[in-house]
Amino acid sequence: MKVVIIFFSALALLSLAGNTSAKLVGRKASCNDALVGCPRIYDPVCGMDGITYSSECNLCAENRERRVPVLIKNYGPC
Repeated sequence: MKVVIIFFSALALLSLAGNTSAKLVGRKASCNDALVGCPRIYDPVCGMDGITYSSECNLCAENRERRVPVLIKNYGPC
């Protein structure tokens, strides 16, 4: 009897666990404001503006230049 109760409790918890993921709109780039230039490493990020930036550092540099914070939509090209 206890095994059945534990089984159904675990099943209920597992079914609820699948619905807990929230869709994030965007993530703020982690910027080093002391950095003057960016290394020439290609690690693309897709901005919320639909532009592929060659690295997170280049997205930060563009944000500083435009003074408009573009968030990261996903890692990799758009």
